[in-house]
Amino acid sequence: MCKKLWCGVLAAVLVPSFAAAVTVEDLYQAAQPVTSSQEAAFVEALKAVAIRVSGRRDAPERLGSVVGNARQFVQRYGITQDNVLQVGFDDVSVDRILIEAGLPIWGRERPQTLVVLNLDDLGGGWLSADLPPMDQERLTAAARERGLPLQFGTLGREDENLLSMGDGASASLLQIARRNGANAILVGRGTRDGSLRWLLTTVDGTNQSVGTFEDAIHATADHFAKLFAAEGSTLSRVRVEVSGITDLDAYASTLNYLEGMTLVRSVAVQQVVGDTMQFELAVRGDAATLQRAIALDPRLVPTQAGSMQPSPVASDMEPSASGQYETGEAPRVRPTVARLAFRYQK
Repeated sequence: MCKKLWCGVLAAVLVPSFAAAVTVEDLYQAAQPVTSSQEAAFVEALKAVAIRVSGRRDAPERLGSVVGNARQFVQRYGITQDNVLQVGFDDVSVDRILIEAGLPIWGRERPQTLVVLNLDDLGGGWLSADLPPMDQERLTAAARERGLPLQFGTLGREDENLLSMGDGASASLLQIARRNGANAILVGRGTRDGSLRWLLTTVDGTNQSVGTFEDAIHATADHFAKLFAAEGSTLSRVRVEVSGITDLDAYASTLNYLEGMTLVRSVAVQQVVGDTMQFELAVRGDAATLQRAIALDPRLVPTQAGSMQPSPVASDMEPSASGQYETGEAPRVRPTVARLAFRYQK
């Protein structure tokens, strides 16, 4: 049965979207059966959330004894009629203990992956949206554990021909993903109960693995976490130049997106020249991680840096609108400023 707590995650995993990236809202929530005691269930729930938020499967071991105090990080919880603990943890507290343990934070904005399979025991044809429900559930169950948005799409004859070309057609495979509103494509070949050969194709290249459905999902989540998770509490200054802002809607859309990103702690408009705006951001992580995260939104297309002159660097950065930093205290801000450039397109 689909627990109410998980409806947001299930929607992100199962429902097609025209936006390339998915915002996973329920990263800090978990549903855990109570088998021995509520305290034990709280501990297991915190372990699950730590893995999902950090992107690291070894997160519980890295946290050590702090997981034994799981209840102190709880924001809300309830017990269902079938004795399942539904709990939401405080995101600021969880981020703090992860950072203190030297673990990264993988934000809510996550790449969406199209899954395509060619299963010998189902006739060897290419399957995605028409994959049997039991197989889709195996994949989505593992994806829920990792907060990994999946997409099951529609394939045409041309897509099937491109898939049959194998890993030599990575650019074409990405086109299949994009036609289905996804950032990446995960292709598996083999038998459903055996070990399959997997190929993950993203804008950053390809990654091959061998294993079960669950192995492939975990390998995909591990791969994305390395690309998108940010380590440490120190903030970096990044100037983001966006051209193509020709009206108020484009400005509001760009500003709202930047302010809403998990990595971004503050945004300030520095300069406006024609249809180009320069923002200064304080971000967790580095400019490369931020660039990959911004590029998940199809409205902001990476370009070469423009010709705007850099504005003076402020001596300090303000906290977010809430007045708090995610770690509960103001982190250090690196004085160096990186620069990224994008073009806004509707």
